[in-house]
Amino acid sequence: VWSYRQYLVSKLGLWTVGELGATQNMIEDDVRNNSAWSHRFYLVFSDPAHSTPDSVPTAHDPKVPDSIIDRELRYARDKILLAPQNQSPWNYLRGVLAKGGRGCDSEAEFAEQFITGLGEEAEDVRSSHALDFLAEAYLLRGDRERAKLCLRRLAEKWDPVREGYWNYRAKEL
Repeated sequence: VWSYRQYLVSKLGLWTVGELGATQNMIEDDVRNNSAWSHRFYLVFSDPAHSTPDSVPTAHDPKVPDSIIDRELRYARDKILLAPQNQSPWNYLRGVLAKGGRGCDSEAEFAEQFITGLGEEAEDVRSSHALDFLAEAYLLRGDRERAKLCLRRLAEKWDPVREGYWNYRAKEL
């Protein structure tokens, strides 16, 4: 259904405020609606009026205006604040940063608000996705040890179901 909707948007040129609004309403109704998040990304970053035709979805697109990047970053941050443990807006945030040619390190301060006392006895993590995000941000800043600490804490305490994955990521640093 979603791919057909995208086909119609593309074929009929429905890059409208109405379509974006309908998608936004779906996200407002259920902030965890990953399909609506994906459709929003498609609408915003495939619109021929301000994107490069056939650009890779996760690649920087210099044709996308900074005003759109900034608007979408604000939107993602607002939705993350509503449900910090929801992976959809975190993925959206990463995608927007990629489209804007920006790294996770530019949003590290935002992500850090969900983590207190990293590696300490009183450690508190309100979002495992923030911890994953920060691992990438710290690596971009050249702080490999702090990035490894984030991944280690995910493996040990905050997401032990995927312990093997987090350990693999840490080894790859």
